[in-house]
Amino acid sequence: MPEGLSVEQLHVSRRGPSGAPRPVLSGVDLAVAPGEFVALVGASGSGKTMTAMSVLGLLPPQVQLDAGSIRLGGTDLARAGDAELDRVRGGRIGMLYQQPKRMFNPRRTILQHLREPLRLHGGLRGGAARERALELLSEVGFRDPESCARAHPHQLSGGMAQRAMVALALAGRPEVLLADEPTSALDTVLERQILELIDRERRDRGLGVLYISHNLATVSAYADRVVVLDAGRVVEAGPAGTVLNRPRSACTRALLEAAALTPADTPPPAAGTDAGAVLALERVTKTFGTGRRRGRPAVEQVTLELRDREILGVLGQSGSGKSTLARLAVGLEAPDAGRVTGAPGAPGSAGPVRTGVQLVFQEPHDSFDPRMRLRTSLEAPLRQHRDLPAEEREARLLDAVREVELDPELLERYPGQCSGGQLQRLTIARALLLEPTVLICDEATSALDAATQRTVLDLLLRLHRDRALSLIMISHDLGVIRYMSHRVAVLHHGTLVELAPTREFFAAPRHEHSRQLVAAALPRVCAILDHHTLPPEHRDVPA
Repeated sequence: MPEGLSVEQLHVSRRGPSGAPRPVLSGVDLAVAPGEFVALVGASGSGKTMTAMSVLGLLPPQVQLDAGSIRLGGTDLARAGDAELDRVRGGRIGMLYQQPKRMFNPRRTILQHLREPLRLHGGLRGGAARERALELLSEVGFRDPESCARAHPHQLSGGMAQRAMVALALAGRPEVLLADEPTSALDTVLERQILELIDRERRDRGLGVLYISHNLATVSAYADRVVVLDAGRVVEAGPAGTVLNRPRSACTRALLEAAALTPADTPPPAAGTDAGAVLALERVTKTFGTGRRRGRPAVEQVTLELRDREILGVLGQSGSGKSTLARLAVGLEAPDAGRVTGAPGAPGSAGPVRTGVQLVFQEPHDSFDPRMRLRTSLEAPLRQHRDLPAEEREARLLDAVREVELDPELLERYPGQCSGGQLQRLTIARALLLEPTVLICDEATSALDAATQRTVLDLLLRLHRDRALSLIMISHDLGVIRYMSHRVAVLHHGTLVELAPTREFFAAPRHEHSRQLVAAALPRVCAILDHHTLPPEHRDVPA
């Protein structure tokens, strides 16, 4: 019978360069009863992930647990040995990580990953383990579990990798599930499916859930209780309805306001219909694999254009072809059929160097070499594509970092010494160094908390205005698309099913899949966030 998780007076510190400890968590208290859904929320850097890592005894070498107890039933995990923790991890406690591709072994297939917990914690082997693995993959939303089971992690999209991680976390039938931003890379439909799967496990067999998130819509729909962290301290805790409707702390109010602003603001005015196209995809098709392993097209017969100084939102479920479309547009993939054309410097134009279109990736930590200082990584495109004197290269580098509202001192750091928000802004700075006319943002804010997301989105709007940039915003987040876009394009199973001005799309989506995406937005969020919506900010975005 599950006994629940209890964390009392948890103190954790990090050793700095001088050797002096710096507090990371200060007296954190929380509990997860069997069958309870507890949300742990807070801004980036507040200590949410470090709390989860403390529970599993997976703190980094420079971080230490100074005091406190972590009890799972009668076992104090804070004082447990490696053998006991090995039995707990993946067995009594399942873990969903925020960046699944970094957690999978790249040399093993998804089936090989799933076989391990099924054998260690369920005693399943051979055909029985394979059958259960395919069941788990089907339960988390894979239409073709066999193909996923054969795939290696790098062959999956971000959302598909996250779903595979959910299957892995549930394989050992845990008593408690620690979920660290498990749906941040998923569209609203799949987010709902995954959360309902977790909720069903909670109801049917008493699974306790500690859900770490910056998504207050998710919290409002599923959480029994909410714990708010700020700078390593619990600043508010209580029933979800009380905390979200009558927040006491300034931190909770700030998180609610940041979340509310995105879907509530009026979208920019539509770009002029007579604006010329700066990038065009004409009947583009791309299929991956060879021979018998050649799958269905990731993108099929897509015709789409980006107008001058337009922000085009591209919306779709995980695996719908959004990222493949971005890679085709920037020239990282070549289409099997059709063509990509655009302004000078864009894919398909004359010249071997395609610098007019730049791409900002979804996961900022994967965009930099962890062994290099950030200065070296940012200088690389200038050294490769521009023959500039050292002084001019340095001046351009410093200007780009300041333009994304960061201190140039960060250039001397390594990626692991920066937050996700800082790294994401640096990826934008690096993209701007080559003075592109088109910037493609592939889920560029999905891993960020609401406040940091708003900062990055407003930065992109300012750059769009000041630099006369044309933007493609790829996202599964309807709030981001509505906040940023002039027009919305919807992909479904690799095909373009709808293209409409933003206001028209959200007022009356025409395609059935578009209606599903809009309807899948989590319930209760509007009622809750309406209390915290600030007056609309009427941006004057060039058409």
